[in-house]
Amino acid sequence: MRIPKSQIEFERMFTTEEQCIEYLMELRFPEGYSCRKCQHSEYWLNNRSIMVCQNCRDEMSVTAGTIFHRSKLSLVVIFRALWWMVAQKNGVSAAGLQRVLGLGSYRTAWTWLHKFRRLMVFPNRDKLSGKIEIDETFVGGKRAGKRGRGAEGKSLVVIAIEILEKGTGRVRMSLIPDASKKSLGKFITENIMTESVLLTDGWKGYDGISNKGYKQVIQDNTKVLDGEGILPNVHRIASLLKRWLLGTHQNYIGNDYLSYYLDEYTFRYNRRKSNSRGLLFQRLVEQAVTHEPVEYKLIKRM
Repeated sequence: MRIPKSQIEFERMFTTEEQCIEYLMELRFPEGYSCRKCQHSEYWLNNRSIMVCQNCRDEMSVTAGTIFHRSKLSLVVIFRALWWMVAQKNGVSAAGLQRVLGLGSYRTAWTWLHKFRRLMVFPNRDKLSGKIEIDETFVGGKRAGKRGRGAEGKSLVVIAIEILEKGTGRVRMSLIPDASKKSLGKFITENIMTESVLLTDGWKGYDGISNKGYKQVIQDNTKVLDGEGILPNVHRIASLLKRWLLGTHQNYIGNDYLSYYLDEYTFRYNRRKSNSRGLLFQRLVEQAVTHEPVEYKLIKRM
């Protein structure tokens, strides 16, 4: 399967609705089309872009049951929106996407960006492993959050990052209700392999984590060089996250939606060394054809 390597190549590959449908067909049916009723392998597209089995005439939309289900936008426009989102280093706001694509409403752009964010957590992804820095930070609110365990009007996010011999590896982050032992323990067990070395501060919420199969190394402020501070890598990620939220989205994001923005930032950070935007685009479309439909009213209800 061809992967677009540039904006020009992308435009050539997805000029028409038929080209987009064929692309989805390849991803949804990698072994080839098979009629769901008679298993026949031949079909045609009618004038509504519906697949029609040549044998039993069963009709099926390639977008049925996917995140593209019953969309009022054409696949050409949706593909362009997704490409634009992954092609921009820091992402794109709903207002920016509406302007670039000439969409009729802000709501349309906002809805599709939220649909795309739901594609950015791959099922059965590998947990972090090795040496891990972990800490919490507050984001949101009317003023930039300072580090701490309580801040009115802000959202508490826990962040973990792999520490390699040279540089850092993957990151995980999650919105949590509080910095309790229960909340932090749940995040750790869901995102980090046992036997990993956890570098933490002395917060009591991490007490007892060694009983769950992890080795905890508490960092001591008195043993670091002046100005460096403890857990420098996870604090740098926290700073970058806040800057990204403010710079790209320029507004307060409530708890109902923040988790999806964290997923997007995690997706981008963990693929920061990728030179192929086309491959990222393809991976997200692969996710899209297996993801259940997400309607605007369900997103807005959150």
